[in-house]
Amino acid sequence: MATLLEKYWNMKISLDAGMKTAKPGPAQIWEYQELLYRIEVLQVCQMFLQSAPESVNTGDLLPHYQIMNAYIENLVLERRSAAECGDTAIKIRDTAYDNLRSIIDDYRKRFGSFSPGNDASRYGKEISMVCQTVLPAWVQYRQTCTYIKEENPQ
Repeated sequence: MATLLEKYWNMKISLDAGMKTAKPGPAQIWEYQELLYRIEVLQVCQMFLQSAPESVNTGDLLPHYQIMNAYIENLVLERRSAAECGDTAIKIRDTAYDNLRSIIDDYRKRFGSFSPGNDASRYGKEISMVCQTVLPAWVQYRQTCTYIKEENPQ
């Protein structure tokens, strides 16, 4: 089964090919820039997972966590504009946003007292769980801002 990043890459390739034969309209331009944004976010999160330090010393882990946490905070602050602005769309978007905020607040509480114990790989495992929880909620929120129709869903 393809990952979300792979699906987005395939969509990008398809859209790139389509743009060689026809000029995109405003809706396609809006969707394309959103697609590029999501690809970048997923790649950065992969980088956070791959670069998670293995240590039992919290001083070694803290800089990585601070950078990742700041990046995630930025995700909920940036690109809040949306193409659809009806009352129902705004309520759905606000609900998705509140859900995302709640998930972020939850992992922050857990990391407030984080200790790797004697397991040098525990931090990486915890960061992986954060990404596995935050990213689906973020994508759901982004879908309420700019809907991207999945081609060939699996």
